[in-house]
Formats: sequence, C-alpha cells, structure tokens
Amino acid sequence: MGSFMAAWKDGEEREKAIESAQESFAFLEKLIQGKKYFSGEDEIGYLDLALGWIPLCLDILEEVGGMKLVDAEKFPSLLEWAHNFAEIPLIKERFPPRDALANYFHKIVGLKRSKK
Repeated sequence: MGSFMAAWKDGEEREKAIESAQESFAFLEKLIQGKKYFSGEDEIGYLDLALGWIPLCLDILEEVGGMKLVDAEKFPSLLEWAHNFAEIPLIKERFPPRDALANYFHKIVGLKRSKK
C-alpha cells in the first residue's frame, strides 16, 4: 500500500509511505535473490501472480507520484524478476495498455489529492 499512498500523500506522510514501500521491496528483493521466479522454479507460482502488478504499475506510480521507489542498484533481483515476469507471453498479452493505465492513475491520484 505504501507505493500507492506515496503517489498522493505529502510531507511526512509521503516519506513514511515511501519508506514503508521500500521496506516491502527490500523484503521481496531478499526472497527473489538467486531465483527466476518466487516459486524457485522456472515456472511462475502464486506469489508471482500476486505481485504481478509490480512490473505493470510501479513505473507508472513513480511517474505519477514524482518519486523513485525501486532502483537497479538496491533492487537488482526484483527488477530482473519484473522483467522476466512481464515477458511471459500469457502475462504480456493480458497487461492493459500502459497509456490507459497511466491515465487512470493520474485521475485517481488527482482525485485523492483534491480531497485533502
């Protein structure tokens, strides 16, 4: 949730949300190290599917929120997993168009910010 909250929060709340998100990503980084997928095998498992929003949404959230949550230096294994997961044909075919998702997030974040 920290990733989503950081996109529209301000000040100290934003910093706490970013910290929370990065702690979660650090945990995932440790879990995925040395593996192609979270299942530990060459096939995706439940956790891969549950975290499948990361390769689709993370860069959009960073763009919309004007922040950087995950970089290649701190989270190389997680980013490699995200790339591998997003390249699976069945997954790739079902991702919505990036522009449509970016427009949606811009609207949601704008709405959340207007309610402050």
